[in-house]
Amino acid sequence: MRVSDQMLFQSVMVQLQRQTDSLFNLQEQVSSGKRINRPSDDPTGEPLVLNYGKTLATTDQYLRNIDRGDSLMTQSDSTLQDVSDQLQRAHELAIQMANATNSPADRANAAKEVKEIFGQLVAMGNRSVEGRYLFAGDQTTTIPFVDHGNYIGTAAALPVTITAGVNDQLTLSVNGVSSTVTLPPGNYASGNALASQVQTTINADPTLSTAGASATVTFDTDHLVVTSNATGGTSAVIPTGGTAQNILGLATGTNRPSGTYLGDSGEISQLIGPNTPVIVNLPGDRVFKGVGVAGGVDVFSAVAGLQGALETNNVAGIQAALTNISAAQEQVTNERVTLGARLNRMDATKTVLSDFKLSITQFKSNIENIDLTQAISDLSLQQTALQATRAVAARLIQTSLLDFLH
Repeated sequence: MRVSDQMLFQSVMVQLQRQTDSLFNLQEQVSSGKRINRPSDDPTGEPLVLNYGKTLATTDQYLRNIDRGDSLMTQSDSTLQDVSDQLQRAHELAIQMANATNSPADRANAAKEVKEIFGQLVAMGNRSVEGRYLFAGDQTTTIPFVDHGNYIGTAAALPVTITAGVNDQLTLSVNGVSSTVTLPPGNYASGNALASQVQTTINADPTLSTAGASATVTFDTDHLVVTSNATGGTSAVIPTGGTAQNILGLATGTNRPSGTYLGDSGEISQLIGPNTPVIVNLPGDRVFKGVGVAGGVDVFSAVAGLQGALETNNVAGIQAALTNISAAQEQVTNERVTLGARLNRMDATKTVLSDFKLSITQFKSNIENIDLTQAISDLSLQQTALQATRAVAARLIQTSLLDFLH
């Protein structure tokens, strides 16, 4: 066969193009570490790689859910440990103060400590992680428990006119201390002016001030809110009578003593596997109020009862509170058991998912990844072959453009 210069030139160009393409592919594989960089590299293997990738992404999300749930439950368990410690101290004080050898002064001093325990329990019930309250149910952005007892009135029709001897008296119970205050006559066109006057009148009341009871009065949108300045089991404000009660909107409002629950009973679940939800929270109404628990007790009422019994030197009340606090301890312990079981399930599932992820990663790697040592060797050989082809072409076609390419 006669081989023309044109055929020789075209043959050399084809060989150079093939070797350049091969070199490019090898360089791409070495730099990416993957044998399959596009569907055309392996039409059969590419779908498997994609499916394994989806499986790994889903598995990673389950593992993140587990880590998130584990964090929340660990924080909850730590908090309940603190709650148990506080209840244990209240239990010890109750046993000690039920003894007849203690004086009223001893019990009054113990009541001060129990009051602080109550405050600690409320603070623990209001703990949050990343700005979300642990024990608020689904209402994670709502503070779960009232720390200062308050009373939220109903709408007051402005302007409010106070007339001496007609509608100027209000009877309040602040932290259990009852007193009747008399508002000065006047016409109050704004809510803030009305709240300020009620506040001034309460501040000036000698009965309340002598007993160390005080409250803060504010006007919210269209109604008065009276909030105790005290914490502890007796922190509460209750309007109980007086001719001014109706016109001030304090006759049919909402009483929220310290420890009132503002969350809901919602349970938050997270998926840790296909159709495998796990509840990661404990609603505060169940843990602290005993809602939905057979024989459940209100933890705050139990401690508040002890505080009140100590303050009034009521031995029978102390013994009754002891029983309630023991029940509260058992209730909290049972909730910790529930958390522990869920945490164990999380840990076991995490181990299974981690092993599964390792297996899928290996399957995907077997299809997708290259043997780097072999690939580098092939790349080196391809580079040598390309250089040889260029050298041979340069000699055969001295006058061609290949002179400049060599």
